[in-house]
Amino acid sequence: MSAMEQRLRFARTAENIALPYWSYGEGPPLIHMPWLPWSHVQLEWQSDEVRPWLEGVGAGRTLIRYDGRGTGLADRTAVDFSLDAQVEDLECIVETLELKRFLLLGGYHAGPAALQYAARHPDKLAGLVLWGTYARSADYYASERVNAIRDLLDDWELYTETGAHAFVG
Repeated sequence: MSAMEQRLRFARTAENIALPYWSYGEGPPLIHMPWLPWSHVQLEWQSDEVRPWLEGVGAGRTLIRYDGRGTGLADRTAVDFSLDAQVEDLECIVETLELKRFLLLGGYHAGPAALQYAARHPDKLAGLVLWGTYARSADYYASERVNAIRDLLDDWELYTETGAHAFVG
């Protein structure tokens, strides 16, 4: 499937928030949660750097990617970005796709929501993969490194580029 063949679909939460998603490949489903706050499912798929990684992660599986509320192509009118709201977004995708069991990948800031989903719906998960994340936001935000970078939030471009270099390399 080429980037031109990728077909975005939209799920709608109970609050009528539009969440874009796509699936790729064949096999057992793997949901890759959004990389908050930088998620953009369409641009990630078109990126020569990110797409090969996504294809590798999804090899032998049906890879499912979505943007959470307020990110990427998702509805930007949402105002609730809480842990519960992130879990509700994931539940919306699972319900829309009528998934019975799946593997869940929660990286970076999606980790706490992945853990919360796993606690609420252990019967749905074939496995949980956590990558570069943390269990408690309080621990993450206590980090000097994180707080130094957060001071750059007034300049979004500088913030995202610095964050990418600091945390991803």
